[in-house]
Amino acid sequence: MSSRFVTAIAQATSGTDLSEEQTSELIDSMLDGEAEEDEVAALLLALKAKGESVSELVGAARALRRHMTQIPHSHEVLLDTCGTGGSSSGTFNISTAVAIVAAAAGVAVAKHGNRKATSLTGSADVLEVLGVPIESDAASVAKRLEENGICFCFAAKLHPAMKHVVGVRRRLGVKTLFNLLGPLCNPAGATHQLLGTPSSETQSMVADAISQIGTTRSFIVHALDGQDEVSLQGPTNVIDVGPLGVQRHQWTPADFGLLPAGRDALAAADPTESAGIIRRILEGEPGPCRDTVIAGTAAALVLVGKATQLKAGCEIAAHTIDSGAANQKLASLRE
Repeated sequence: MSSRFVTAIAQATSGTDLSEEQTSELIDSMLDGEAEEDEVAALLLALKAKGESVSELVGAARALRRHMTQIPHSHEVLLDTCGTGGSSSGTFNISTAVAIVAAAAGVAVAKHGNRKATSLTGSADVLEVLGVPIESDAASVAKRLEENGICFCFAAKLHPAMKHVVGVRRRLGVKTLFNLLGPLCNPAGATHQLLGTPSSETQSMVADAISQIGTTRSFIVHALDGQDEVSLQGPTNVIDVGPLGVQRHQWTPADFGLLPAGRDALAAADPTESAGIIRRILEGEPGPCRDTVIAGTAAALVLVGKATQLKAGCEIAAHTIDSGAANQKLASLRE
């Protein structure tokens, strides 16, 4: 085991956070394929036991960004709805549906995501069932973004260096620092993020990291019912990181002008069921699933400045669905 891994493991085991630079160098070593699996596993577990820090998250994100395949584009405003996952809420792929509706409403979207890890259905899984080619190379992804205003950035394809740690992560079978990195490493460099988190602790840590790494504006959300989405079951806490600094808000179903919707009504057991729900929403089926997507889209529209208030955003989202534009946007993403 190399001396720097020995030092870092001992440091983390003693309860001391690693510096941003130190973490970045260690992650670089992992992603370059220079680190041994045993030392990678030992460090990730030591960090998990201690509790990952903002400096470690930022350092790891900067390293992963250096290794990712970048997607060039000409959009001044680019939205991502990728969250950290980990809520175990069992809902359909809400953020993926929100990405499609937001794109149909005129927002350029680079949806970052992967196959399921901590959920029953990942964004890549459901898009695959919906007929979207998820394995596209970088040039094809960039072309789709320029021509259609929406693309899917498949993490497994556009973060090729992650192949060096996939084995040890699978062997460990627990969430580690890497599970938090997805929303911080969008290959297209999203300027705006609607970013769901599974706990208030994760929400605060990710917001601090976003503040340091930088976006034009981001909403980091956590619902008090446990969802890592904008919820209509109860309050959703929001950390707004943007030009005015860091602000905290709380949204309720009344702010959207929508009826409360319980989490059980949003359940999907697998990607096929999730895809069916999304198809029906885009075809105009009413109900709590549609309302939840409308609420999430409204938040995204306020985030990028397409709406000044959540209720106005809901009106735009509903019209986008009812006009057939959202369904057409999914069709363009498939083609």
